[in-house]
Amino acid sequence: MRFLLFFVSTLFTATVFAQNIDHDQDPTAPPADFAARPFVESDLTTQPWMKEFTNVIVINKSNSGKDKQTLRIYEKGKLKVMTRISSGRENFEKGCAPGQEPKKDHCSNRAYWSQTPTGYFDIDEIVENYFSNLWQTWMPYAVFFESGIATHQAPGGTEGNLGSRASGGCVRMHPSMAPVLFAMVKNAGKGLVPKFGRNGEILKTAQGDVIRWQGFKSLVIVHNTIN
Repeated sequence: MRFLLFFVSTLFTATVFAQNIDHDQDPTAPPADFAARPFVESDLTTQPWMKEFTNVIVINKSNSGKDKQTLRIYEKGKLKVMTRISSGRENFEKGCAPGQEPKKDHCSNRAYWSQTPTGYFDIDEIVENYFSNLWQTWMPYAVFFESGIATHQAPGGTEGNLGSRASGGCVRMHPSMAPVLFAMVKNAGKGLVPKFGRNGEILKTAQGDVIRWQGFKSLVIVHNTIN
């Protein structure tokens, strides 16, 4: 079964990661950010379970403050990369009107909130050249971490928006930086890593033992912090 899923995803990567969209969402009420444990840099040394990940990728989707719209990559506890990004617009995307096309008219195939989710995430999959059916555009060097949301290279012509909220929910990166993150995640590979909740709490058995599984050795944290 695992082989079959891999085979299908390899052949049809354009349809594997459809965004998880609630068609009953209220266009007048933005979804609230998930209440996750705040990340601070000292967690890299004080939270033992984080040390089991080769890479800790920290995204701040805030639209204000000195740290706004940034992505940091910590490799083995050391800051290796810091770059500007564009996270979701946090707007209600009405979807294309009849006769409109996503790429030409800058609209989506479905209505939804363009929110970048907050929380702690493991990586679902990495796809070097992924095509989004929702927006009819390529997403090079995609690193998926939640329901079709990924870090990826910014579409051509949008690089000037980096540093502000501008995407349909994904995390856009500069063309020189997206391949770097992709390579770091790919090179770290998979291994035995601890399971954790989206709130940033480690998962344990009833006996108090840390639960582990075979997953990517890269952790993604998205927060919305003004500093």
